[in-house]
Amino acid sequence: MGELSVQSPEFRRWWADHNVRERTHGTKRYHHPLVGDITVNYESLALLADPDQTLCIYTAEAGSPSETALQLLANWTGDRVSEGR
Repeated sequence: MGELSVQSPEFRRWWADHNVRERTHGTKRYHHPLVGDITVNYESLALLADPDQTLCIYTAEAGSPSETALQLLANWTGDRVSEGR
């Protein structure tokens, strides 16, 4: 940051403003070694009762390959946990 601040007056102004916006929603893409690519939409919600906490909700589009992949992972994990009991 120091080098950028020295070389760029514009960067110094941006850095001083600290005008950073939180991303509260969007799309994330993951690659899982067993089921392949997974795309989910996310929404981050601030909890009024506890401002230090955030509730993040991830959803896959209904009927999408990502939904199928997540269901496969959930079923596989559930079976593995049950076997260990």
